[in-house]
Amino acid sequence: MIEPAAALDQPWRHWAAGRPAFAGAHLDSAAAGRMSTAVQQAMTDHLSRESQVGAYVAEAEAGPVIVAGRAALGLLLGLPTEGIAFVESASAALRALLDAWPLPESATVAVAPSEWGPNLRAFRMRGLNVRTLPVDKVGLIDLDALARLLASDPPSLVHVTHVAAHRGLIQPIDEIVAICRAAGAPVWVDAAQALGHVAVVSSVAAVSSADAVYATSRKWLCGPRGVGVLGIAERWWPQLRAEPLVLAPDRPVVARLESDEANVAGRVGLCIAVAEYLDTGTVDVQHRLAVVGSLIRDAVSTLTGWRLVPSSPSFGAIVAIEPTGGQDVTAERRRLLSDHQILVTASQPARAPLELTAPSLRISAHVDLTATQLEELIRALSCGL
Repeated sequence: MIEPAAALDQPWRHWAAGRPAFAGAHLDSAAAGRMSTAVQQAMTDHLSRESQVGAYVAEAEAGPVIVAGRAALGLLLGLPTEGIAFVESASAALRALLDAWPLPESATVAVAPSEWGPNLRAFRMRGLNVRTLPVDKVGLIDLDALARLLASDPPSLVHVTHVAAHRGLIQPIDEIVAICRAAGAPVWVDAAQALGHVAVVSSVAAVSSADAVYATSRKWLCGPRGVGVLGIAERWWPQLRAEPLVLAPDRPVVARLESDEANVAGRVGLCIAVAEYLDTGTVDVQHRLAVVGSLIRDAVSTLTGWRLVPSSPSFGAIVAIEPTGGQDVTAERRRLLSDHQILVTASQPARAPLELTAPSLRISAHVDLTATQLEELIRALSCGL
């Protein structure tokens, strides 16, 4: 039974009111969340200033916003401000890590079967050998098996995608990082689907011990596209392959991984989005997203023609369903958007090629989900059979 509209809608009307109206249902925050009007205005104002005084003067003027945003991101990732770099995306962050990190020859990276497909491609392109970690029946990394592996035959690197993009799988990042740190194994955390989504407070202590963490702006933080963040623990700074910059020799070593030809307006937008997230209340947002995910799971679990994809016990807002009646998932995604103005994602196997064998439909609403939107989603999925 879907909660009454008042119980779903009222507490988060202020959040929705800060964004341009969308006639349908935007249920695709795992792809790109909806930016607030304030984020858009900050970016527009910066671009206007660039046209007035030039890009470099405008960038210098935006310095306080960027400094505050860098510090806030460091807080969220549990890493020092000087260990935070602005990059173009999570993928760009991973490329920068692979360029700068002192990996040995024939390095081995251990991943879960739910690993993000483009990450696997990046590892292969750099000549890394990929090893798959043991998991339980849901797909969570087997902690005892991980500890045994690190004690007997440790990989060069453990890479963990905190929240799987294609289904509601949330790895126990605190425990994983603690085991890796105790064994002396470097651990990188892909937080692209985690930052702004799942419990940051409970994971800060562990993530602060991670060797590297990276994420993107455009998903659950609801910042702009084309901006991401990379954080690296201080113990690795002296070993990074990051030469001093000719025009900025005093720049901190991690910041040397940033592009000089940057989308500064995008960075400003990300910093404003992070400030909004903190002002709204991280715990409140995370709790609400867990509630939203639970409501969607309950609603779709009884649908004829669709099967709920298993998720982890700690629910987030990403929900996946598989067709059982022969539906074409890509066509269903198009039909939902064109006929009902409902935006979702069609997840193809390439998103997680080690475990995803058939397409699925991903639903990822943000905190402003309404009862009406959820009811419309269920009706639209039902009438497609």
